[in-house]
Amino acid sequence: MRVHFNPMTQCSRQGLLLVSFLALGLGAGPLAAQQAPCRLPVDTALATRGQSLFSGRACVGCHSIGKGKRVGPDLAGVTATRDLDWLRRWLKNPTAMLATDSLAKALLAQNNNVPMPTLRLADDEVEALLHYIARESQKACVR
Repeated sequence: MRVHFNPMTQCSRQGLLLVSFLALGLGAGPLAAQQAPCRLPVDTALATRGQSLFSGRACVGCHSIGKGKRVGPDLAGVTATRDLDWLRRWLKNPTAMLATDSLAKALLAQNNNVPMPTLRLADDEVEALLHYIARESQKACVR
């Protein structure tokens, strides 16, 4: 089955975002989100817990998943376009990463220099959030 690139879908908008990352040397290519919708097999129970955390920790105040940029970036496809270990480190301690990580610094600049707060997440909470983001990203690509 051949998949056609439709510039009006959410996944292709992610592809356009990836093109801008390429200009900074940060992305994997404009079709990466379509070719690998998720490298993380979704655990439904963890995703459900992650949904609760996403609301309860106020992530939803700055981020959407497939509904466009807010104060922070739209997270649709991030589990496919970013290294999962990088995402885990970012969610655990964004403040430390902003001090040392060039990708984190570039993303900060792209988001009006509004830093993500350190939420003091436990490892299991980080995993739950990643599973929720992966699940919702898959839904966004189907729309």
